[in-house]
Amino acid sequence: MRWPPWRRPGLAAATVILGIVVSATPLGKDWEQDFGLTWLFRLRGPIAPPQDVVVVTIDQESSARFGLPNNPRKWPRDLHGRLVDRLKQAGASVIAFDVMFQEPRDPAGDKVFASALRRAGNVVLFEYLKKEILPTGSESGAELIIEQRIPPVTVLADAALAIAPFALPKVPVKVSQVWLFKPEAGDAPTLPMVALGVHTQTSHKSLLALIERLDPTAYERLHRKLIETGEQNRILQAVRLLRALFLSDNSLAKRLTARLSAAGEREIRKQDQMLALIAAYSGRNSTHLNFYGPPRTIETIPYHRILDAAPNEYDLAGRAVFVGSAARLQPDQRDGFYTTYTQETGLDVSGVEIAATTFANVLEHNAIRPLAPAWELLLLAIWGLLLALAMRRTPGGWIPVVAFAIGGVYLTGAFIVFAGFNLWVPSVTPLLIQLPVATFGGILWRYRDMQRERENIRRAFGMHLPLSVVDQLARGIDDFTASTEHAFGICLVTDAEQYTTLAERLEPAALKKLMNAYFGALFPPVRKHGGVVADVIGDSMHAVWASGEEKPELKRRACAAALDVLAAVDAFNARNPEYRLPTRLGIHCGELVLGYVGAADHYEFRAVGDIVSTASRIEALSKQLGTRLLVSDTVAAGVSGFHLRELGRFLLKGKTRPLAICELIGTRDSVTGVQEAMCATFADALTAFTAGKWSQALRYFEAIEREHGRDGPSRFYLELCRRYVAHPPSADWSGIVELQSK
Repeated sequence: MRWPPWRRPGLAAATVILGIVVSATPLGKDWEQDFGLTWLFRLRGPIAPPQDVVVVTIDQESSARFGLPNNPRKWPRDLHGRLVDRLKQAGASVIAFDVMFQEPRDPAGDKVFASALRRAGNVVLFEYLKKEILPTGSESGAELIIEQRIPPVTVLADAALAIAPFALPKVPVKVSQVWLFKPEAGDAPTLPMVALGVHTQTSHKSLLALIERLDPTAYERLHRKLIETGEQNRILQAVRLLRALFLSDNSLAKRLTARLSAAGEREIRKQDQMLALIAAYSGRNSTHLNFYGPPRTIETIPYHRILDAAPNEYDLAGRAVFVGSAARLQPDQRDGFYTTYTQETGLDVSGVEIAATTFANVLEHNAIRPLAPAWELLLLAIWGLLLALAMRRTPGGWIPVVAFAIGGVYLTGAFIVFAGFNLWVPSVTPLLIQLPVATFGGILWRYRDMQRERENIRRAFGMHLPLSVVDQLARGIDDFTASTEHAFGICLVTDAEQYTTLAERLEPAALKKLMNAYFGALFPPVRKHGGVVADVIGDSMHAVWASGEEKPELKRRACAAALDVLAAVDAFNARNPEYRLPTRLGIHCGELVLGYVGAADHYEFRAVGDIVSTASRIEALSKQLGTRLLVSDTVAAGVSGFHLRELGRFLLKGKTRPLAICELIGTRDSVTGVQEAMCATFADALTAFTAGKWSQALRYFEAIEREHGRDGPSRFYLELCRRYVAHPPSADWSGIVELQSK
């Protein structure tokens, strides 16, 4: 089955399947995260961070200001107590420490810090997760990975409003997503989520009230557990219970969202926060980070400036504050993570800024959303089909241009949905896998089509021209009419008897069919022996063997081809007894020119030279002599393996120099003893004729007729001998037979 260009499935199937397979592999996913997501962030550039969050950094500048080591663990904790008091006075809604307090320090300092935590009542401390690998005891050797939660020292843990973990991978793993709820820690909410719970307490109360209206039973269970929870852990417990509630009731999120959407524009900010909370509680355990820009894009204030500032210098009212280690220069960095925005200097994004980014993403409900797996597969399939269609329908020279343009359109679309809707569609697989494959496949396919078309053209022209000439034309020779080839050549000319009679008898269509079959028998022997069919005129074929120099092998091939042509004609006539075309052949050799002959807008490629007309006259002589295959003595010279009979020297019509002619009877091993005896008698007769002994020659020729039956050359010379006996030629006659007609 021959597929239309736009329906051939090979390229489309390869592009689609390769894209889907690559995207499903871990390597493909890593490429998308490491390169594709990075491209989109770099194309989008930094964006304005939300004003709800601030980062206070424990950095080299602050360490120098206080005369302390640039290591948060070694700072006195009473200094943190002063910071908490100052942040609370400034109106911070929540204070989250991304600092480890797992080791006891100076009791007095811990007491000062703990007192500040109690006074503030809105501080969340970092809880360390220690990973442990335990054997399961099974025969398979499987291991169990658990994460042990190590809280801050008791005096601080009891004083804080809540404690929460926040685990991030270390380099060289690129941080692109973070946990909102940690499965290995009992689905515990992480530091950003607990901080969010504190920051949005009013919205949480409104959310609980809405749940009470929609599902009183569920609300009652949740409320009862909250009442049983102590004041200190109530926020943390509320986050956990809401998470469990949404996971147990898949429809709750949709019902709440629908109710909020119908509530109008009253208290839009609270409504947006409630929608963000619903999305976080009902969503996945993790989220992809929507970085706002390079390090310190989120408003960042050095630790010491908070303590040194005037009371109203920094407006922190109602804002979440994250405290942790960060640096301006890579050598000073102690808590950095490799991300999309890791700078060329090696400066990473700090852990505390990642926590603040997570908090802001959930609050603003603008985290990066990867395309769902099913939609991703559909996109790759459609993209692969479109690429294959475009590459198959694009002219070969335009394929790279079109590929570049299509790739630009796709990347533009991916950027638009990323920048405008925070939707992350794959870009590495479509642009670096599918697009090159489709482009290269389209070029190869187009090349294959061009080669096929060229071969078709070559085959079509090969019906009229030698293939070497067709190849010459295909190479694009500008002035092909000036292209000529001087060579030694052998020309074979055929002529079919009874063609004129058949042309009168047959309808044109029937005659065309018959002649096509006839030439179909003649051409193969010529090509088999290296010849070229140079011309076909009516019932006559001209075939040529050409070479840079005279070679006996060239003559041998021409003679072998002539004998095979006669055999093919006999077979043709046997198949078509009602339309027999007995054929005569003449062969001559010498210098010729192969080139184009014509003028204006019509040219034909053919052999030009005296040997062509001479071969035609030799063929015509065959009619007078009653033979089928005649060759000149120049063709016969140096050829072995054939049986030839010399027929004399003739001055052909229109020629000025006589030419010795031989009859090619067959190959040496195909000639019988009777034929050899007749040829020997004919040679004696020809010798007598040439010597002017016509009566003696007459007796020889009569003996051939009597012993071997009718022989064309002998019949020709019998008539000539009788004429010369009655009317001898001039005294200067040299044995040359001068022909008066062609």
